[in-house]
Amino acid sequence: MSTIWQKEGAPGASDWFFEFTAAEDREYDRLLVREDILVNIAQARMLARIGLITATEAGELCRELVKLYKAHEEGGFTLSDEDEDVHSAVERRLTEELGDLGGKIHAGRSRNDQVVADIRLWLKRQLTELAGLWIDTAVLLHETAVRYNGVYFAGHTHMQPAMPTSVDAWAHGYISLLLADLENLKQALHHIDRSPLGSAAGYGVPLIAVDREFIASELGFGSVQAAVTAVQLSRGASELRVVDAMGYGASTFNRMAADVVGFVHPDRAIATVSADQQSGSSIMPQKKNPDIWELIRASGHEYGGWRAVLAGIGANQPSGYHRDLQLTKKTVMQASLHAVKLAGAVCMSLRGLSFNPDACRNTLSRELFATREANRLTADGVPFREAYRRVAASLNDLTIPDDEQIRADYAHTGAPGHYHPEDVISEIKQQVDWLTEQKTRHQKTLAGLLE
Repeated sequence: MSTIWQKEGAPGASDWFFEFTAAEDREYDRLLVREDILVNIAQARMLARIGLITATEAGELCRELVKLYKAHEEGGFTLSDEDEDVHSAVERRLTEELGDLGGKIHAGRSRNDQVVADIRLWLKRQLTELAGLWIDTAVLLHETAVRYNGVYFAGHTHMQPAMPTSVDAWAHGYISLLLADLENLKQALHHIDRSPLGSAAGYGVPLIAVDREFIASELGFGSVQAAVTAVQLSRGASELRVVDAMGYGASTFNRMAADVVGFVHPDRAIATVSADQQSGSSIMPQKKNPDIWELIRASGHEYGGWRAVLAGIGANQPSGYHRDLQLTKKTVMQASLHAVKLAGAVCMSLRGLSFNPDACRNTLSRELFATREANRLTADGVPFREAYRRVAASLNDLTIPDDEQIRADYAHTGAPGHYHPEDVISEIKQQVDWLTEQKTRHQKTLAGLLE
């Protein structure tokens, strides 16, 4: 294979060399074609701005790149088997169409800062999509809380009956976790919203006055990662922030899935899931298994693996670029693609989750109200420890109050049966407004690059 780093008269990359160093990486580059074209459009404009090419040349380059972008969107352009990576594929196309002018596009940069820019732009798009799915999940949980507000069932500690809870309190808890997870996702997005272009291989660009601020603005980055040495130093660490943020959401879904698998178990059967999220058994005709929720539960553990890879790649490395860093691309892209797929599965599954109020009520046994009785005695002046002993000795005398009485027992916010939709709606709306702003900013940037 001929490569862009091949020296004149030297042999190209051997099959075994390419297979080990770049074959798998190229498959992930196929996902970066869109971003690489946009980076090249901004690069051409920047080179004209600093006088390294003419405005006419920049116009030719940009027109060809816009054509290439549209061809890619329509499925007409991607990497061929002869392309080493996405950067050489785009440059090859430019050179085929524009001759020597196509070879001018790479001035003032390295593939090292170019690929970081591609990945960060791709991650910004992925994280925005993921944020939208997490918000959709919060909305679905909110709808569940409203629909089943005040539907009580047995809450457990140590897997044993403990105190009454309610469907709205269950849903509200996960809304709260998910909105906190979303804040972590936004912080990760803010961290990668910095342009690396102009840092080259980690030591800047001699003799070419790269306008780093201009190219960052053209691509819609929030700022420039100013220290050129920090760009390569941050590879692995920046991706780790992203995977950690996605992992928080996956962990929330893990806990939620564990609950749902328990809810639909025949021993409790307080909830059911729609047929499209179940499977049967190859040997047992009666089985209806909550497969989707079990896989959601398991998926939360995958992020620990991706995290370990990213944490390890940069360990003990000196500054500058090292080929080890290539593996950060595959790892963070795998995690990101999975995170979007996982969140989509959670949304679909929640749409098919239903609770049975009668079955929920049937789980309310007398011992669940032991704490209620101890607190009633305490309110009458009995020291709590004495009240505790009295109730423990007379559990069979306890009675099960009706739903209205259970609700009346709680006077504080956030308690079972005390869901306040307006508070949650306000929180969700803030996230929707933020997401709308992100999407508007992205569309404005895209339109500016493709005009």
